[in-house]
Amino acid sequence: MTKPQNRIIEHLKRELGSDFINAETPKEKRIFIRIMPTGLRKAVNVLKQEYPELRLITISTVDHGLDHEFLHHFHVNGDGLVVTLRSVKSKEDNMLESIVDLIPAAHFIEREIADLFGVKLTNHPKPEPLILSKDWPNEKRPLRRSMEGELPPQARPSAETLISTSCVTPISAFIQKKREEAGLPRTPPFAFTDDKAMQEFQGIMKNTGFAEKAGYDWEKKRLRYK
Repeated sequence: MTKPQNRIIEHLKRELGSDFINAETPKEKRIFIRIMPTGLRKAVNVLKQEYPELRLITISTVDHGLDHEFLHHFHVNGDGLVVTLRSVKSKEDNMLESIVDLIPAAHFIEREIADLFGVKLTNHPKPEPLILSKDWPNEKRPLRRSMEGELPPQARPSAETLISTSCVTPISAFIQKKREEAGLPRTPPFAFTDDKAMQEFQGIMKNTGFAEKAGYDWEKKRLRYK
């Protein structure tokens, strides 16, 4: 890692605090900073104050099905160093906070993103459509995907039940009888019957990333999509 890259990463990490997630340097003069959406404007302000030559290249958006990923690309200095601020927002929170008051060049690209992805702009001075008509249906935006995760329809009920209860289907009466004949309890000791075991099981679901990949909502205890 070159000194300018290291200096930028450490400076943003210090200034953003908990809004800083991680940083990657895939090649020379290229930095990706993953931040919380709440830290976007602060991160832009930090870069702007630290680097007077800061220039917005563009803002890219990726629709991951359940979430939108926003990538704000900046030229930091005359040496060609590029910093990309990456933030991910769930589609349930379907908004992009404008940085036009900080970086006027973001004006049109933010409006284009709002048109193509159906994202609502907040604090933009002129949030009218740029490409589409005002009555364009929100559910038919050109680059917006349907609200779906990676699981196929037939796997969704089982995954939802597994994460919620630690089991997929109940033990049938036939199996219960066979277990009883073998001198075993009619049903095995499921994790959901023990709070500690259930916490451990769901901790595994979180730590392995399975629940996130499946699109599970821990507060509502169900998948975020049907």
